Amino acid sequence: MTPESHDFATSPKCRATGVSRATPPDQVFRRLGRGPRKRAVISRGEVNWRLGEIIPTTLLGWLLGTARFSYSVPVKFGVLGPLTVYGSDGAHVQIRGRRLRTLLAVLLMHAGKPVSVHHLVDAIWDGEPPKSYLSNLHTYVSRLRERLPGLRIDHVDGQYLLRVEPGDLDLNVFRTKVDAARLAARRGHHAVAADLYRSALALWRDDRPVADLDIAALEPEFSHCEATRLIVVEDRFESELGAGRHVEVVGELEAAVAEHPTRERLCRQLMIALCGAGRQADALAVYRTTRDTFVRALGLEPSPALRRLHQEILRGDVPEPMPEPTSEPVAVEPVFPLCQLPPDTADFAGRGAELEQVVAALRTDAASVPVVVLTGEPGVGKTALAIRVAHRLRAEFPDGQLFAHLAGTSPNPKQPRDVLGGLLRALCPNGAVIPEDLEERTAAIRACLADRRVLVVLDDAASAARVRALLPGTAGCAVLVTGRNRLNGLAGSTSVRIPPFTSDEGRALLGRIAGHERVDREHEAADEVVSLCGGVPLAVRIAGTRLAARGHMSVRVLADRLADEHGRLDELAVGGLQVRPAVARSYENLGPLARAGLRRLALLGPVDVAEDVVAAVLDVPDADGVIEELVQSSLVATRGVDAGGRPLYRLPELLRVYGVERADRDDRAAVSAAHHQAAHHQAAHS
Repeated sequence: MTPESHDFATSPKCRATGVSRATPPDQVFRRLGRGPRKRAVISRGEVNWRLGEIIPTTLLGWLLGTARFSYSVPVKFGVLGPLTVYGSDGAHVQIRGRRLRTLLAVLLMHAGKPVSVHHLVDAIWDGEPPKSYLSNLHTYVSRLRERLPGLRIDHVDGQYLLRVEPGDLDLNVFRTKVDAARLAARRGHHAVAADLYRSALALWRDDRPVADLDIAALEPEFSHCEATRLIVVEDRFESELGAGRHVEVVGELEAAVAEHPTRERLCRQLMIALCGAGRQADALAVYRTTRDTFVRALGLEPSPALRRLHQEILRGDVPEPMPEPTSEPVAVEPVFPLCQLPPDTADFAGRGAELEQVVAALRTDAASVPVVVLTGEPGVGKTALAIRVAHRLRAEFPDGQLFAHLAGTSPNPKQPRDVLGGLLRALCPNGAVIPEDLEERTAAIRACLADRRVLVVLDDAASAARVRALLPGTAGCAVLVTGRNRLNGLAGSTSVRIPPFTSDEGRALLGRIAGHERVDREHEAADEVVSLCGGVPLAVRIAGTRLAARGHMSVRVLADRLADEHGRLDELAVGGLQVRPAVARSYENLGPLARAGLRRLALLGPVDVAEDVVAAVLDVPDADGVIEELVQSSLVATRGVDAGGRPLYRLPELLRVYGVERADRDDRAAVSAAHHQAAHHQAAHS
C-alpha cells in the first residue's frame, strides 16, 4: 500500500491515538505526543516517522511546512524599561521565570555580540551556580527557543549570540535614531535633529534598562545606557536651542536641572534658554544657584566656559546656543609625529632574551602588519616590557608611537569604539569630526596610519575581538599587545609568554631598589624573598621598596615575614603598589567552576597535578574545560608530563596563596573528600 492510498483513519496507530479524518492537524501533534510533557522528549525524526504511519506523505509535508511557517514569526523586544516581548500581532508574549527572563535580558543587552557562558552563568545565578549549571543553561536556552519559535540563538566557541533584526529591539532603534540625530545636527539641521532625539528618548519606558530585574552582572551595561540617555537628553536640548525653541524648552530644562544640579551642560543650556526668552535675570539666578551647589557639594568653582557665559550675560550679550556647524565634516590633516608612550621604567631589570625576541618580531619586514602579543600571569611585567621595547624602537617608527590602555581585566573594559575615538582625537586635534560608528572609526584610523611607520601599543587586552578593530591596515606599522589572556583569535600574531623572574633576575631588581651591597650580603635570604614572591616582578619591586624604606630591616626579617602565607599578601603592599588587587581581578574574571578549581588546587599546596586530580577535587567527570580556561588566562603553568605522559599543571605561587585565602568550607570539604577517595582507591588496589 502506497502512502498516498493509505487510509490513516482506520490504521492501528490512528485507533490507538484517537485520530480520525475530522481531527484538526494541530491535534494530530498533540495526541501523538500525549500532551506537552511527552511531546517535548520526542525527537523530530521520531515525530516524522510516527506521523508517516498515519498521515499520507503529501499531507505530512504540508503539515510540517505549515508548522515551520506559522511559528517562525517576528518578535519585538523591549529592554528600555521592564523587559517586554511582543509577537508580530502586537500581543504580549509572557516569559515566565526569573532565570529565563535574566537569560533573555543578558542576550538582548548584547544582541549581535557573543556572550560567554561564564557571563551568562554569573548573571543567572548571581555568582553562585549549581554544579549542573552547564546543562541548566542549555535547558534555559532551549526553553527560550521553544517559547519564541524563530528566535535565533547561535552557540559558537563556548559563547551564545542572539541575532535580532535592527528594528526588533528598542535599544537598537534608540541607537539608530540617535546616530541619525547627531548626523543631522552636524549638518546644521537642528529642528530635524531635535525631532529625532525626541523620538529616540520616547522609546524609554523607565529611567533604567530591564527595570523589572535585578541583574548584578549587567550593572556596567545599565550604567552605560543610563549615562548615554542623559547625554542624549542634553544633545536634544542643544538641538532645540539651535532651532530657536528657547521658550518651549525652559520648563523641561528647569526640571532637568532640578534633577541633575551638577550637570554643567544642562545648567548652561537653561541659562541660554532663559536669555533667549528675555529672562536674563533668571539666567543669572541659575548661575548663582549652580555655583553655590558646586562649591557646597563638590568644593569646586564652575568651569571657565560657564563663568564666561555668566560674564556675557552680565555684559548684556545674548549667548549663542552653539557655533554654526559646517554642512559637512572638515577634513583635518593628522598630526605626526606623535608619541603617547608612558615613561620607561628606570630600574628595569632582566628580560634580555624576551626583549630581543619581541624586537625581532616587530622588525619583521613583511607585507602585513606584525602583531606581537605578550601574555603572562598578573604582575609579571608585560606592560613594563612592552614600554621598554616601544622606547627602544622609537627611531624605527618615526611617525609616532600610539599607546592605549584597554582595561581588559577591569570590571569595565574599554570598548574599541571609545579607544578609537581617543586615538583619533589625539591624531586630529584641530576640529576634526569623529565618526560615531565603530566601522567608520576603524576606517578613519587606518586612513590616518596608511603609508606611515607607527608603532601601536595596546595594553591589557581582554580578547582578540577587542583588538581587531584597532589594528592598522597597511604595512609599515606594527602592533604590540599585552594581556593576561592568550589572544588565540588574532590571525598571524606572534605570542610571547613572559615567565616569572629567575633568581638572578629577581635578585638584580631587588638590588637596584634596595642596594646591591645590602642584597649581596644576604644572598640566600634575597633568593628566598624572590622565591616567596613567585618571581613576579611586581611583588619583588614591592619587597625591594619596603627594604629601601626601612634601612634597618634585614633581608632575612622580610623573608621570614613573607614565609607566613596567611599574611604574605598583606606584606606585599606599599604605597599604591599591591599584589592582591592584581591577582583578584584575574580571579573574578573566571567562570564559577574555574574559580572553584583555582581555590581547591591552592589547597593542595605547591604541587604539580594532572587533570584527573582537578576533576576529583571539583567532583566532575572531566576538567578539561577548567584547565583550558586557567591556562588561557595565564593562571596555571604547564609543568611537563608525569610518568604516564599526562600533562602536569601548577598554580603560580602568589595565585596559590590568594586561592587559599578565598577558599571556603565547601572547598576544604571537597579536597578532603578527594583525598579520602584517592587513599581508599589506592588501598583497594594495593
